[in-house]
Amino acid sequence: MKVSVLLENATPSSRFIARHGLSLLLDTDAGERILFDMGPDASFLQNAATLGIDMASVDVAVISHGHADHGGGLGAFLEATDDAAHPAPVFVRQGAFAHHFSGTKRRYREISLDAAYAESERVVETGQQYMIAPGIMLFSDVERRYPEPASNACLFELANGLLVPDGFAHEQSLLIIGGARSILVSGCSHAGILNIIERAEELAGGPLDVVIAGFHLMSPSSGVGEENEAVRRLARQLAEKPTQYYTFHCTGADAFGILRDELGERVRYLATGSVITI
Repeated sequence: MKVSVLLENATPSSRFIARHGLSLLLDTDAGERILFDMGPDASFLQNAATLGIDMASVDVAVISHGHADHGGGLGAFLEATDDAAHPAPVFVRQGAFAHHFSGTKRRYREISLDAAYAESERVVETGQQYMIAPGIMLFSDVERRYPEPASNACLFELANGLLVPDGFAHEQSLLIIGGARSILVSGCSHAGILNIIERAEELAGGPLDVVIAGFHLMSPSSGVGEENEAVRRLARQLAEKPTQYYTFHCTGADAFGILRDELGERVRYLATGSVITI
């Protein structure tokens, strides 16, 4: 499978635009072209053009959760691909278009998706599991056995007119199984990366070969990251699995340094413009 990073927080090249957010293009071994997240705006489209990627060739699109840094570019994508021979459907988890906020209960900002696009005929709401194609599924039925990211404490949703901690029922992850390999793709892993991996292993029937995910070990609203020891503990738990890891975005540079110390070449950072084959 080929992974092209259309948007991420940073880039080593002046040819690309970097923004706080995420957008990946996945070319699966089965020939499916999947757009996973769309960043905060239309920047991912310009980066795709720089990489020579035609968005009209996307078969399906996924928004991992209802935050604007992952789905703010939805309108731009719909407009750019409306004239495609087969315009790609966009799969979003039920509740993704609800009101979501970042900050504290006294001082916060809205980070929601534009609810106007919820009515698009190309937008498809998913349940706890959704099969996109044979061997390609979305899932959100994740049991919380391991700790969730501490930075979740800065994230809220609106329920019955009240601001409450976000339960992230609107988050979904992608599992690709084929050719005796299983690959997990997650946006921010708000449910906890270990919890998501464990559920993916259950669905795959064994250990994962590759995990491509943000681990949400830092909070962009506060700039505060997980305690170093918590990151080291996570790294040791990840090291117990026979898995290659690729990360980005919400993992944070400091946390990545610790992960790298513990995991070595088994973890890599992907920036805007990165193209890898796994």
